[in-house]
Amino acid sequence: MPALFCCCLSAAPEEREHLPVNTRQPCRNIGVFNKEGTLTMKLVNVQAIDTLFSDIATTFNGQHEAHCAMLRAAKRLREGCGCAPTAALTACMDTLQQEHGGHKVQVLMEGCSFSLAVKEQEVPEELRRVQQQVEELSRSTKRVLAGRTVLQGMTSSVLQSQAELEERIRAANPEYLDQVRLEGNLRENIQKIGLARELSEHYWEAASCVVREMAQGAGLVLEGPPGNE
Repeated sequence: MPALFCCCLSAAPEEREHLPVNTRQPCRNIGVFNKEGTLTMKLVNVQAIDTLFSDIATTFNGQHEAHCAMLRAAKRLREGCGCAPTAALTACMDTLQQEHGGHKVQVLMEGCSFSLAVKEQEVPEELRRVQQQVEELSRSTKRVLAGRTVLQGMTSSVLQSQAELEERIRAANPEYLDQVRLEGNLRENIQKIGLARELSEHYWEAASCVVREMAQGAGLVLEGPPGNE
């Protein structure tokens, strides 16, 4: 299962180092992805349905890519702050503010976007790199949050209308052997969509935790789920 960030906004500072999930796990899942690391759908020979499946795969692959980018950005951010690989992002921001207190470092939040502000005009190169890592983390996190919303909307009706889709496939393909093959493709696609939705939810949870951690670093507490405005 892909790596997740774990948030506990009420945790004491000495508890922030503990993350129960292994962040070194790969961004791939054999049950969903092909050997190239992307989700692909089989054709069912009904253009409208094939287009929908293709759009679902494209949307999920975009969220998957954003999730991997988010993990990479968080890893680089921890390294840039001199923190352990399992350190909470909140702890990293605390460390950064302590080490660069003279530059008045501050985490800023606007919706689900976050950035690292430095009030001094002369910004050390090391601190500038950390700013860039925070920007990349913010961009990829927002893409993960948005991807889940779009994917859920696209897949909900598909998962609830498998019988109707089978009828459309049979009507468009009167040959019995074609029907057997294409209905098998449909069932495989439906199974992949179910697995993709599960992974998408995990990606969203991970991104939500990133937003909450960064919000806490800015001195804020989010009352509702990020990305559900």
